[in-house]
Amino acid sequence: MKASNWNITVIGGTAGLLSLIAVLTIMIDPFLHYHLPLKGLEYPLLDERYQNDGIARHYTYNAVITGTSMTQNFKPSEFDALFTGTETVKIAFSGASYKEVNDNILRMLKHNSEVKYILRSLDGTLLNMSAEADTYEGYPEYLFDENPFNDVEYLLNKEVIPKTIAVVNYTRAGNVTTTRDDYGSWSQYKEYGKEAVLRSYGNLEGFEEEIVLSQEDYKNIRENVQKNVLQTALEHPEITFYLFYPPYSICYWDALVQTKQLNAQLEAEKTATGMLMGVENIHVYAFAENIEMISDLDNYTDSLHYGGWINSDILRWIREGKYELTSENYEAYYDRLGELFLNYDYSELHE
Repeated sequence: MKASNWNITVIGGTAGLLSLIAVLTIMIDPFLHYHLPLKGLEYPLLDERYQNDGIARHYTYNAVITGTSMTQNFKPSEFDALFTGTETVKIAFSGASYKEVNDNILRMLKHNSEVKYILRSLDGTLLNMSAEADTYEGYPEYLFDENPFNDVEYLLNKEVIPKTIAVVNYTRAGNVTTTRDDYGSWSQYKEYGKEAVLRSYGNLEGFEEEIVLSQEDYKNIRENVQKNVLQTALEHPEITFYLFYPPYSICYWDALVQTKQLNAQLEAEKTATGMLMGVENIHVYAFAENIEMISDLDNYTDSLHYGGWINSDILRWIREGKYELTSENYEAYYDRLGELFLNYDYSELHE
């Protein structure tokens, strides 16, 4: 065979193989970039940052649960049972910055004008980040933008091919597509209790000087909340935003006391909360005064993360209007927390 014919054969064969891979990726679409799960195939939804945008584009919904790992154990079916006339999706991002969550909300609203409610976590541990900060490297932007030409990064991606095959194998094994309730949920796989939580403690010794917020800290907090929370709510008055501070365990507060950061953290949250007060379509909730809940370490798998039953409680409390912060009560709330956690007896945690 002549060299020229050989080259044509190789090029043609390679092009044909790549075309076949691209067609299979489009048809099966493991990241739901082009369409909903195909009938007759069952999909393992395991890759939040790769599948969330497809869910936002193609699922039917008018309510959204979003945020960090603090929202992964919510059950959309429970939200629907409490809020009449809703069909809810859960689109969470483990470890996400405020910017990442807000960027996803904005993309979502470009594709769905029917959204009436958004439930979102306001993680106190992430308040002081820059408004432009991302916590995830290698973000799959080619899945999120409107440019069809860079989809080649999806269609011919060597890491996507196993995901496509996984859909077929998942189906053949008799599995079913991950439900909205189970998507992203980890609660049932974790160990809970004092022993598990105390393993998450770091070295808390050697802190003598009280931490105070700098002007740069205040700037970060205000810009973060303004750009990534408040502005979006103001631009969408037709949507009710339910925002909540996750109820971290008593061990989290103990660590803040020991590291001299309690007052700074409370001041950060009070500053953020004050910015959100008086906005008609924003409701803010905080549960740290529920000392019975946060001091029961059987509710926690580490100092921050709680079991799914707490997510269920949060939904019920929000529906009932409990633990809501208002213009009239939020400052006193943070004053009470300062007294509560500064004077709490933490000795049993260290026995």
